[in-house]
Amino acid sequence: MSTMPYLFSILRVRLATALICITAAAPALAAGAASAPPVPSGTRLVIADDVRATEMVLKLSGQQDALSANVSYASFSSGPLRMEALRAGAADVAIVGDVPPILAHYAGQQMKIVGVITSDGPGLLLTTSPQSGIKQWQDIRGKRVGVNDGTAQQAVLLRNLAAAGLGAQDIVKVNLGVSEFADALRANQIDAAVVKQPDRARYLVSAAQAGALALDNAPGTSTGILYAYASPAALSDPDKVAAIRDFIGSWYRAHQWKNDHPGVWLKSYLIASQRLKPEDAQQVLDSQGKTHFPGLSTQIIAQQQNTIELLQQAGAFSGKDLRAEDEFDLRFADIAP
Repeated sequence: MSTMPYLFSILRVRLATALICITAAAPALAAGAASAPPVPSGTRLVIADDVRATEMVLKLSGQQDALSANVSYASFSSGPLRMEALRAGAADVAIVGDVPPILAHYAGQQMKIVGVITSDGPGLLLTTSPQSGIKQWQDIRGKRVGVNDGTAQQAVLLRNLAAAGLGAQDIVKVNLGVSEFADALRANQIDAAVVKQPDRARYLVSAAQAGALALDNAPGTSTGILYAYASPAALSDPDKVAAIRDFIGSWYRAHQWKNDHPGVWLKSYLIASQRLKPEDAQQVLDSQGKTHFPGLSTQIIAQQQNTIELLQQAGAFSGKDLRAEDEFDLRFADIAP
């Protein structure tokens, strides 16, 4: 007998419990939002970033100057590396996709999600080498695919494989770091990998002329989620908790500014900072889409549970009952742009 109805009933109970907790806390949270504790002078936060994207959106929007804490940034090429920065005490908050918090949860690291944004663009796409012969997702069977375990790219790959009627057993997995994907494609060391922006745009500038391409995702296979999650040390420090609340609000407002000022983002970040040609920068901007602010909602928790189950069904994070709600710190659920 199928266990799916039972699993869905358990998930509904868990999500209902989380919603009751949020609803019961709403008056106190609203009061807390109006009278959030001040950030003590001298409080510092380090944000683990990716290609300076968080740093630049805060600075270009003016939100960096509005922060009460001394907030600095350090860039790392993948979510697992940003998780390691949190674990080692080199950062307090990391900006990551949907899988690194699951990796931290599985490893017992007690890092918690404190903020979330989503984008509606196809930010992560399977990208091929010119010699691969891949023209559609079904062609990936038996091909060498670059995979970085514990990243959002891994989840996008698995969802698209499932949509094509394939599974992880149908590809030849090549373990690489996210920052190595483009070079491995150029060298024909792999046939395909799910590549992020702006790496994909840079790669396709020359490789597309030789036959490389990026395949569209199947509907619903890319969540577009970016989480902010924090270290247990930061979340146990009242001064840093106040600073994180302040940062998350500014992070949301900065991305709302980006929605309203795409031209400034294109010129000042994608062209000036990332050194993309204007036409390539426009492709990156289009792939990012609009940013949305779902909050730490039951819908986001349900999506995270779906991702956990997807990965565990593929053999990752086995041997533990991972509950998505355990990955969230709902003290930050009231923060809005």
